[in-house]
Amino acid sequence: MEPIDHGGIRVAFDVLLPPSYDEQESKRYPVVYALDAQALWSFSKDPFGVWDLELTLDRLFELDAIEEVIVVAVYTDVDRVQRLSPFHDPKLAAGGGGPNFLNALVDGVKAVVDKRFRTCTSRSETGLLGSSMGGLFAFYAAWTRPDVFGKAACLSSSFWWGQRGLIKAVQSQKTPYPRPAFYIDSGAAFDPEEKNPSARDGFHHPRSMARALLPHGY
Repeated sequence: MEPIDHGGIRVAFDVLLPPSYDEQESKRYPVVYALDAQALWSFSKDPFGVWDLELTLDRLFELDAIEEVIVVAVYTDVDRVQRLSPFHDPKLAAGGGGPNFLNALVDGVKAVVDKRFRTCTSRSETGLLGSSMGGLFAFYAAWTRPDVFGKAACLSSSFWWGQRGLIKAVQSQKTPYPRPAFYIDSGAAFDPEEKNPSARDGFHHPRSMARALLPHGY
Protein backbone atom coordinates (compact mmCIF):
# COMPACT_ATOMS: atom_id res chain seq x y z
CA MET A 1 0.00 0.00 0.00
CA GLU A 2 1.07 3.56 -0.61
CA PRO A 3 1.90 5.48 2.60
CA ILE A 4 -0.74 7.93 3.78
CA ASP A 5 -0.23 11.40 5.21
CA HIS A 6 -2.45 12.61 8.02
CA GLY A 7 -1.90 15.59 10.27
CA GLY A 8 1.70 15.89 9.14
CA ILE A 9 2.44 12.24 9.91
CA ARG A 10 3.38 9.87 7.11
CA VAL A 11 2.41 6.26 7.82
CA ALA A 12 3.46 3.27 5.72
CA PHE A 13 1.63 -0.03 6.02
CA ASP A 14 1.14 -3.45 4.44
CA VAL A 15 -2.16 -5.31 4.15
CA LEU A 16 -2.19 -9.11 4.42
CA LEU A 17 -5.43 -10.58 3.11
CA PRO A 18 -6.71 -13.96 4.35
CA PRO A 19 -6.68 -17.04 2.06
CA SER A 20 -10.39 -16.94 1.25
CA TYR A 21 -10.57 -13.22 0.50
CA ASP A 22 -10.67 -13.52 -3.32
CA GLU A 23 -13.01 -16.52 -3.25
CA GLN A 24 -15.58 -15.22 -0.76
CA GLU A 25 -16.45 -12.03 -2.59
CA SER A 26 -19.30 -11.05 -0.29
CA LYS A 27 -17.59 -11.85 2.99
CA ARG A 28 -16.24 -9.20 5.35
CA TYR A 29 -13.36 -9.85 7.71
CA PRO A 30 -12.21 -8.70 11.16
CA VAL A 31 -9.08 -6.55 11.17
CA VAL A 32 -5.95 -6.63 13.31
CA TYR A 33 -3.69 -3.58 13.24
CA ALA A 34 -0.21 -4.95 13.95
CA LEU A 35 2.55 -2.54 14.90
CA ASP A 36 6.23 -2.78 13.94
CA ALA A 37 5.63 -4.09 10.42
CA GLN A 38 9.38 -3.94 9.86
CA ALA A 39 9.71 -7.03 12.07
CA LEU A 40 6.50 -8.97 11.40
CA TRP A 41 7.20 -11.08 8.30
CA SER A 42 9.46 -14.04 7.71
CA PHE A 43 11.40 -11.98 5.15
CA SER A 44 11.81 -8.96 7.46
CA LYS A 45 15.33 -7.81 8.30
CA ASP A 46 14.81 -6.29 11.72
CA PRO A 47 18.04 -6.78 13.74
CA PHE A 48 16.09 -7.49 16.93
CA GLY A 49 14.31 -10.51 15.42
CA VAL A 50 11.25 -11.25 13.31
CA TRP A 51 7.82 -12.67 14.08
CA ASP A 52 7.14 -14.90 11.01
CA LEU A 53 3.58 -13.67 11.42
CA GLU A 54 2.27 -14.76 8.03
CA LEU A 55 3.59 -18.30 8.57
CA THR A 56 2.02 -18.52 12.00
CA LEU A 57 -1.31 -17.26 10.67
CA ASP A 58 -1.24 -19.80 7.82
CA ARG A 59 -0.79 -22.63 10.32
CA LEU A 60 -3.60 -21.35 12.54
CA PHE A 61 -5.92 -20.93 9.55
CA GLU A 62 -5.18 -24.48 8.38
CA LEU A 63 -5.98 -25.82 11.84
CA ASP A 64 -9.15 -23.74 11.93
CA ALA A 65 -7.84 -22.47 15.27
CA ILE A 66 -8.72 -18.84 14.59
CA GLU A 67 -11.08 -16.91 12.37
CA GLU A 68 -9.58 -15.52 9.18
CA VAL A 69 -8.55 -11.88 9.60
CA ILE A 70 -7.12 -9.03 7.60
CA VAL A 71 -3.80 -7.88 9.04
CA VAL A 72 -2.80 -4.25 8.60
CA ALA A 73 0.90 -4.08 9.41
CA VAL A 74 1.94 -0.56 10.37
CA TYR A 75 5.60 0.41 9.99
CA THR A 76 7.13 2.17 12.98
CA ASP A 77 10.81 2.09 12.07
CA VAL A 78 10.82 5.88 11.69
CA ASP A 79 10.52 7.86 14.94
CA ARG A 80 9.38 4.68 16.66
CA VAL A 81 9.69 5.83 20.26
CA GLN A 82 8.14 9.21 19.53
CA ARG A 83 5.17 7.71 17.72
CA LEU A 84 4.45 4.84 20.08
CA SER A 85 4.79 6.70 23.38
CA PRO A 86 1.50 8.09 24.73
CA PHE A 87 3.24 10.86 26.65
CA HIS A 88 6.63 12.42 27.27
CA ASP A 89 9.12 10.60 29.48
CA PRO A 90 10.89 13.31 31.53
CA LYS A 91 13.72 10.99 32.57
CA LEU A 92 14.55 10.07 28.98
CA ALA A 93 13.53 13.48 27.59
CA ALA A 94 11.77 11.70 24.74
CA GLY A 95 8.41 10.66 23.39
CA GLY A 96 4.91 12.02 23.52
CA GLY A 97 3.75 11.61 19.92
CA GLY A 98 1.31 8.81 20.63
CA PRO A 99 -1.90 10.89 20.49
CA ASN A 100 -1.02 12.27 17.04
CA PHE A 101 -0.01 8.84 15.77
CA LEU A 102 -3.27 7.39 17.08
CA ASN A 103 -5.22 10.02 15.14
CA ALA A 104 -3.25 9.18 12.01
CA LEU A 105 -3.95 5.48 12.52
CA VAL A 106 -7.69 5.92 13.09
CA ASP A 107 -8.56 8.80 10.73
CA GLY A 108 -5.89 8.02 8.14
CA VAL A 109 -4.91 4.36 7.88
CA LYS A 110 -8.14 2.79 9.13
CA ALA A 111 -10.26 5.07 6.96
CA VAL A 112 -8.31 4.02 3.87
CA VAL A 113 -8.36 0.31 4.75
CA ASP A 114 -12.10 0.31 5.44
CA LYS A 115 -12.72 2.01 2.11
CA ARG A 116 -10.54 -0.27 -0.02
CA PHE A 117 -11.13 -3.66 1.58
CA ARG A 118 -14.08 -5.70 2.83
CA THR A 119 -13.55 -5.10 6.51
CA CYS A 120 -15.80 -5.52 9.50
CA THR A 121 -15.68 -1.99 10.83
CA SER A 122 -17.22 -2.50 14.26
CA ARG A 123 -15.07 -2.09 17.36
CA SER A 124 -15.75 -5.69 18.37
CA GLU A 125 -13.99 -6.90 15.23
CA THR A 126 -11.12 -4.40 15.21
CA GLY A 127 -8.04 -5.11 17.29
CA LEU A 128 -4.43 -4.10 17.86
CA LEU A 129 -1.27 -6.14 18.28
CA GLY A 130 2.09 -4.90 19.50
CA SER A 131 5.12 -5.73 21.61
CA SER A 132 7.43 -3.62 23.75
CA MET A 133 6.68 0.02 22.84
CA GLY A 134 4.12 -1.36 20.38
CA GLY A 135 2.38 -3.13 23.25
CA LEU A 136 2.35 0.10 25.23
CA PHE A 137 0.74 1.91 22.31
CA ALA A 138 -1.74 -0.89 21.64
CA PHE A 139 -2.98 -0.68 25.21
CA TYR A 140 -3.14 3.11 25.12
CA ALA A 141 -5.06 3.10 21.83
CA ALA A 142 -7.69 0.63 23.03
CA TRP A 143 -8.00 2.31 26.43
CA THR A 144 -8.52 5.79 24.99
CA ARG A 145 -10.40 4.87 21.79
CA PRO A 146 -12.54 1.88 22.78
CA ASP A 147 -15.11 3.10 20.30
CA VAL A 148 -12.68 2.07 17.54
CA PHE A 149 -10.60 -0.76 19.00
CA GLY A 150 -12.46 -3.41 20.96
CA LYS A 151 -9.41 -5.47 21.85
CA ALA A 152 -5.63 -5.30 22.10
CA ALA A 153 -2.86 -7.88 22.48
CA CYS A 154 0.00 -6.30 24.44
CA LEU A 155 3.13 -8.46 24.46
CA SER A 156 6.02 -7.61 26.80
CA SER A 157 4.72 -4.06 26.86
CA SER A 158 6.89 -1.14 27.95
CA PHE A 159 4.56 -0.17 30.79
CA TRP A 160 7.61 1.30 32.57
CA TRP A 161 7.52 4.23 30.12
CA GLY A 162 7.11 7.68 31.68
CA GLN A 163 7.51 6.43 35.24
CA ARG A 164 4.72 3.89 34.65
CA GLY A 165 2.39 6.68 33.59
CA LEU A 166 -0.07 4.42 31.78
CA ILE A 167 -0.43 2.17 34.82
CA LYS A 168 -1.10 5.24 36.96
CA ALA A 169 -3.68 6.45 34.45
CA VAL A 170 -5.54 3.14 34.63
CA GLN A 171 -5.45 3.30 38.42
CA SER A 172 -6.94 6.79 38.52
CA GLN A 173 -9.33 6.90 35.56
CA LYS A 174 -12.86 5.62 35.08
CA THR A 175 -13.47 2.39 33.19
CA PRO A 176 -13.66 3.09 29.45
CA TYR A 177 -17.01 2.58 27.80
CA PRO A 178 -17.41 0.37 25.95
CA ARG A 179 -14.80 -1.62 27.81
CA PRO A 180 -12.04 -3.06 25.60
CA ALA A 181 -10.58 -6.54 26.03
CA PHE A 182 -6.87 -6.99 26.71
CA TYR A 183 -4.34 -9.79 26.39
CA ILE A 184 -1.22 -8.97 28.41
CA ASP A 185 1.90 -11.08 28.76
CA SER A 186 5.60 -10.99 29.52
CA GLY A 187 8.08 -12.94 27.45
CA ALA A 188 10.19 -14.21 30.33
CA ALA A 189 9.29 -15.85 33.61
CA PHE A 190 9.78 -13.75 36.72
CA ASP A 191 12.97 -14.63 38.57
CA PRO A 192 13.84 -12.42 41.57
CA GLU A 193 17.46 -13.62 41.42
CA GLU A 194 17.98 -12.45 37.84
CA LYS A 195 20.06 -9.25 37.77
CA ASN A 196 19.63 -8.51 34.08
CA PRO A 197 16.47 -6.40 33.50
CA SER A 198 16.25 -7.61 29.88
CA ALA A 199 16.17 -11.23 30.99
CA ARG A 200 13.46 -10.39 33.52
CA ASP A 201 11.55 -8.76 30.65
CA GLY A 202 10.12 -6.16 33.03
CA PHE A 203 7.69 -8.77 34.33
CA HIS A 204 6.60 -6.67 37.30
CA HIS A 205 5.30 -3.87 35.04
CA PRO A 206 2.78 -6.02 33.10
CA ARG A 207 1.82 -7.61 36.41
CA SER A 208 1.17 -4.17 37.88
CA MET A 209 -0.98 -3.29 34.89
CA ALA A 210 -2.97 -6.49 35.30
CA ARG A 211 -3.58 -5.60 38.94
CA ALA A 212 -4.57 -2.05 37.98
CA LEU A 213 -7.24 -3.49 35.69
CA LEU A 214 -8.89 -5.59 38.39
CA PRO A 215 -11.02 -2.75 39.86
CA HIS A 216 -12.32 -2.14 36.32
CA GLY A 217 -13.88 -5.59 36.28
CA TYR A 218 -11.15 -7.45 34.40
